[in-house]
Amino acid sequence: METQTHVTAQEQCERLKSSPVAAHLSFPGSPIFLDEQAGNTTGYWSNNERDVTPACRITPKTANDVSKAVTLLAPSKCGFAVRGGGHMFWAGAANIQDGVTIDLSEISRIHVTQDRKIVAVGAGARWQDVYAKLGPMNLSAVGGRAGTVGVAGLTLGGGNSYFAPRYGIACDGVASYEVVLADGRVVTASPTHHPDLYRALRGGGNNFGIVTKFSFRAFEQGNVWAGFIIHPPSTTAENLDRLQAFNTKSGNGIDNYATENQVHTFNSTGRSFIINIVVYTKPETDPEILRPFIGLQPQLSNDMRITNLSDIVKEGTPPPGARYTPSVHQLQIPSSHRLQSLTFSLHSNCWASFSFANNATILSHVLSMADEAFAPIRHIPGFSGIFSFQPMNRQILRHMSSYGGNALGLDPGRDIFWLNYGIAYTSPADDSRVYALTRAFFEQVERYTRSQGQHIGFIYMNYALPTQEVIASYGRANVEFLRGVGGKYDPEGVFQRLVPGGFKLV
Repeated sequence: METQTHVTAQEQCERLKSSPVAAHLSFPGSPIFLDEQAGNTTGYWSNNERDVTPACRITPKTANDVSKAVTLLAPSKCGFAVRGGGHMFWAGAANIQDGVTIDLSEISRIHVTQDRKIVAVGAGARWQDVYAKLGPMNLSAVGGRAGTVGVAGLTLGGGNSYFAPRYGIACDGVASYEVVLADGRVVTASPTHHPDLYRALRGGGNNFGIVTKFSFRAFEQGNVWAGFIIHPPSTTAENLDRLQAFNTKSGNGIDNYATENQVHTFNSTGRSFIINIVVYTKPETDPEILRPFIGLQPQLSNDMRITNLSDIVKEGTPPPGARYTPSVHQLQIPSSHRLQSLTFSLHSNCWASFSFANNATILSHVLSMADEAFAPIRHIPGFSGIFSFQPMNRQILRHMSSYGGNALGLDPGRDIFWLNYGIAYTSPADDSRVYALTRAFFEQVERYTRSQGQHIGFIYMNYALPTQEVIASYGRANVEFLRGVGGKYDPEGVFQRLVPGGFKLV
């Protein structure tokens, strides 16, 4: 690769005007630029990212265009970002201040092979687009649970799914990746071509190149039975006990069509309500494994129904565009409860991730710790919070060893939970306070779980605070493997040095 002296982003963008990517350039203030930054359908989900302004944006249409962009940017040592769906919450995850952003939103074609076994998805597509294409064909693929989440980011970070008990998480459902490397080569990574790169991309993030196409294994899939069941916080103990029992049964291989995600919500007065997101990936009602949640009373709301996947991922999709104002779903509650509506935030200014043993006592104590930890900030304008406990059991983890394995390093012999923690609020003046509280809270949680012999060190990339050490949590052997792959395919460290977004190998 030809080496040049460092140039500023502004200088680089001027040079790009007369380069092979000139037709794909946009600049601050132009309609295309503004739409890709903040459009309702094409902009970033989080205003943290919308507020970041690159010197210019490149919107390629093909992998060859991406190759040209990388070969122009890498030698100049100009910092750049890569944006797939743009759903990560923190500033700089998929955008860059005064750098160059490569926006993959135009690479969004979805194609099903004639034998219906593979669905090839462009890196700029979102999961709602994938399900809209596959649903009428009675097909699906292992993918995201919120429609506006991007295919690229979710899959490169792992990607929990309603199909996880049947097939594993999203990265385990990828048959091959089309990747643009740092030197501009476009290669295919699969179990038979560049298998080390293929394994590294299964959870290793954006450290090895720019993936422009994901080829997922497709499978036959019709309607599902799904919905949200909402309980008051007085049912916390029963909900947690039933969640632990579900995780154990599912881990034992009982009914791999059932998934359950339990969300505990907080507002300015304390705990507000509990949401059980129940999805059964058959069009059958009331399966035995899910009856403990279906029958638990009292219920504030229950919209379980036979529906399609596009409908349920729409229900699970928080609206875009709130940086400091919590985005909310309005959940209608029967008037007999003297509540006209409740709100909860899944689009927060501060997210973080943790993993827990399958132990209801541990989860209950962590929620009590949160009661105390949140007390100093519950009064700040717009405060809301969530703790989303997501079963990640043996039935799911066993799939991770398929096709050469992934990079996450999780123990397939133990049932655990992933936590998606989020806080939303209205004022940027509270940023430092909320982030400091979050870091202190997770340090406290780690001390507690270690003291109980229940610590799980894994940190799920797609929910992580930017300061969390995600890659290190995969274990020493996986870290050494990933660094070796990085050195082989990106010897000059382009995606370590010039692409600050994501979680790096060093």
